[in-house]
Amino acid sequence: MADASLRPAEYVGFRDAAAAILGRHSGAGALDAFGFTDVYADGADDLRPAYAFLEAQGSCCVTTPALGLLALAGFRDERLPADGGPPLFGVPLGRASLVAVPGMGPGDRVVVDRPGTGLVSVEDPVAARRTPPEPVADDYLTVLDLDSAGLRPLVPEAEAEALREGIAVRTQLGAAAELLGLTDRLLEDAAGYARQRQQFGRTLSSYQAMQHLLAWAATERHQLACLFDIAVARSAGEPVDPQLARAVKAMAGRVFHAVAQTAIQVTGAISFTWEYSLNRVHQRGLALDQVAGSSADLVAAIGRQARTERVVPELFTLTDGAAGA
Repeated sequence: MADASLRPAEYVGFRDAAAAILGRHSGAGALDAFGFTDVYADGADDLRPAYAFLEAQGSCCVTTPALGLLALAGFRDERLPADGGPPLFGVPLGRASLVAVPGMGPGDRVVVDRPGTGLVSVEDPVAARRTPPEPVADDYLTVLDLDSAGLRPLVPEAEAEALREGIAVRTQLGAAAELLGLTDRLLEDAAGYARQRQQFGRTLSSYQAMQHLLAWAATERHQLACLFDIAVARSAGEPVDPQLARAVKAMAGRVFHAVAQTAIQVTGAISFTWEYSLNRVHQRGLALDQVAGSSADLVAAIGRQARTERVVPELFTLTDGAAGA
């Protein structure tokens, strides 16, 4: 994006390196090429490379299990089988019995959180998979129905309670990173279409009304990037405030919806066709908005907390040097 120079240089370097890899690889191969396992495996204090990878993943609209791995960063338990790779985290999705597993492949192990019970392992994720009723544009999130799954206790409730906050923060920031990347992809594709498509002998981008639409969408995206960068910068030195992570995730969903509407308006009827690239990006963003709390639900929760507990989200003062800090 045009404001790349305003964002933290080190983070942008991680993101661009990930984008180059994701242009050639997907799945576990992309994680290995980036060294993603080294970032999260030992519960590293600095997870900025992981968030940068997820932002690049959204921009490239590539599928890897990075988000599911990030949620359990540093999680090691002797109760897990020694064979096989690290487990993926299944995030609650809508009904209490449904969870979404990002980038799940054959043979992957899945861990879910059951409040009141603790962390449990899904014995056979393939058997619990909920088959969609019809083909989908993007199969990034695999939906499991836990009512039809065998669950094995892994971490009791007393121990799981200490892990929940970190899992929620990492999942919300990771999903927000990917939504930011998807938003970039929508803006770039819409602007590219407007520069090429002609109407009445002029490109669409030459019309002031079209310029206004894209400018407002870019402004929405910029405010998301600013808040996201604050949260990610803080994550490098200290635990992120759960309220901040929730606000970032809420804004990510709202901004994605706003930019998607603009992209649909700019590209016109072609955006509704199955073959057009916007279809897959849009569907992935709609699904990610539901992960770890939809934007509508999170905004409502923030409002309720402000009203009942008098807890008001922190205001940030941005200075000229803040972006490069």
